[in-house]
Amino acid sequence: MIDYLKVARVDHWLKNIFIVFGHAVAVVLVLDMEIGSSTLLQAALSLVPACLIASANYILNEILDAPFDKLHPRKQMRPIPAGRVSVPILWGLMGVCIVVGFALAVWWFRNPGYWVALGLLLLSGLVYNIQPVRLKDRAFLDVIAESFNNPIRLWLGWFALVETHRFPPLSIMLAWWCFGGLLMTGKRYSEFRFIGDKDLSGQYRKSFQIYTERSLIIAMIVYANLFCFCAGWAICSYPPLNNLVFVFPLIIVAVALYFRHAMSEIGARLEPEQLLQNKWIILSTMVTAVAAAGLLWAHKSGTFNARSFLDSPSDYQVP
Repeated sequence: MIDYLKVARVDHWLKNIFIVFGHAVAVVLVLDMEIGSSTLLQAALSLVPACLIASANYILNEILDAPFDKLHPRKQMRPIPAGRVSVPILWGLMGVCIVVGFALAVWWFRNPGYWVALGLLLLSGLVYNIQPVRLKDRAFLDVIAESFNNPIRLWLGWFALVETHRFPPLSIMLAWWCFGGLLMTGKRYSEFRFIGDKDLSGQYRKSFQIYTERSLIIAMIVYANLFCFCAGWAICSYPPLNNLVFVFPLIIVAVALYFRHAMSEIGARLEPEQLLQNKWIILSTMVTAVAAAGLLWAHKSGTFNARSFLDSPSDYQVP
């Protein structure tokens, strides 16, 4: 039973914490930071169907990747390539996750936006893994497709609390997508270095036939800059977010720590999923989150307004 849970990657359900970001955006921009018990309940329930659909995608991924995992130094010990589980049972488990996930979504949420977002989460897993599309094998498109799960999770969090006719801001969706692109490219970079053999890595993952360390580093820099641009766009556009301009130095520190860890010798020896488990990355993320919450509340309570603080004097005269 433990091996079947490993294939379903129950331990990866923590990734759905990104849905909480969608909750936070909805609370700040729509609910005016007013949180009641019903809001907390809806937020908690929204995680369950997403976790089940995510497990369905993980099962599909592991079944289709089993021939390639046999070529990986560590993944060859996963339950499917090691022959410790039954594939037909896994197909059945995948079907159960999908049916139960959507049934709970329809039961708990009367918002079609949430259902559509959940469907997109499932669809992203299909196009990522199944031929002839299988974006997982296409360099750079694999990162774009995998990181698209970030805005999908944003939508799941948002539509769990907000009616369908109101959509989250484009700037925030793009920022969250680019942030996912940064993390996924760092994952590719770590994995590329972890295997350490160009020919073997190309057999394991076709996109690695195209990738180089240099191209992956450039891609990480591009995603980091796009994230900062889109986040700045959102902060300037929405008054409740104006105070977050002072969070940017902390964000830069967190991104720098991620780069440093991903490019270190230790990072090269880690599995990709272990990259974010670095204590300094975790600490910087927590500090950033606490600072952001404090600045948002400062705007709500009227104790501090970054726009008033940073506005230039109005008595300048144009020659």
